[in-house]
Amino acid sequence: FAGSSWHRVGDPFVRRSSTGGSGYYVACAFCGALAGTSRSRSSRAASVLRLAKKKSGEKDTVYKDTVLLPTTTFSQRANAKKREPELQEFWKKQEIYQKLQEMDHENGSFVLHDGPPYANGSLHMGHALNKILKDIINKFKSATGHKIKFIPGWDCHGLPIELKVLQTLKSKEKKDLTPLKLRQQAAKFAQETVQEQRSSFERYGVWGDFDEPYLTLLPKYEAAQLRIFEEMVRGGHIYRGRKPVYWSPSTRTALAEAELEYPEDHVSPSIYAVFKCTE
Repeated sequence: FAGSSWHRVGDPFVRRSSTGGSGYYVACAFCGALAGTSRSRSSRAASVLRLAKKKSGEKDTVYKDTVLLPTTTFSQRANAKKREPELQEFWKKQEIYQKLQEMDHENGSFVLHDGPPYANGSLHMGHALNKILKDIINKFKSATGHKIKFIPGWDCHGLPIELKVLQTLKSKEKKDLTPLKLRQQAAKFAQETVQEQRSSFERYGVWGDFDEPYLTLLPKYEAAQLRIFEEMVRGGHIYRGRKPVYWSPSTRTALAEAELEYPEDHVSPSIYAVFKCTE
């Protein structure tokens, strides 16, 4: 359409050349193609009038009858709120993910190691971005002849979960709370949150072994961690030494170095003192 301009002459799909020619072109609203060739102004006006006389009872018939769309049962609306659960239920009933595991895979296996989220609350946009991107990778690999096996997991230990539990307790309950009771309540809260997050991940359309996830609070997982720690000790990788330990007064716990973040222009009021130590 270089060198041409639109003219509102009764038909919004008509474009006239601005280079001096008298040709009119009808643009197809469905695919953007040109549907028509050069026509004089009088013949075009006559066609519009004939269409108007044909069905003069409706205001939009002049425009509607000039657009030819294909006849199809394919919905023009996504209607995702209704269609997505139906599609995911179809995947589940047909066991699509499980059947993919049983097929022959010419390009071998592809395993995406998932860094587990904390089981400390409802999902947010960060979780969605993380899991959906990983699911895109898995489905792409599956489509290119790889066997995919995605095992989702959850981190069920740590301060974030304990803080979430403490936020739900009253002052009196906190006073009577022992470390053991706190851990028990944190474990219960984590297990409930895992089920909630699992449902949300599946609603995202993520494929994986959600019936057999790995949870850091499971005894078999903790036992595996201890076995690995034993190997590290035997290999001489674990030793006792001295180093500063960062302390958080607000949360009353030690902090790892990775949890400390400062802006570039930060000036620390910290001081260093030397004390005599006894063995």
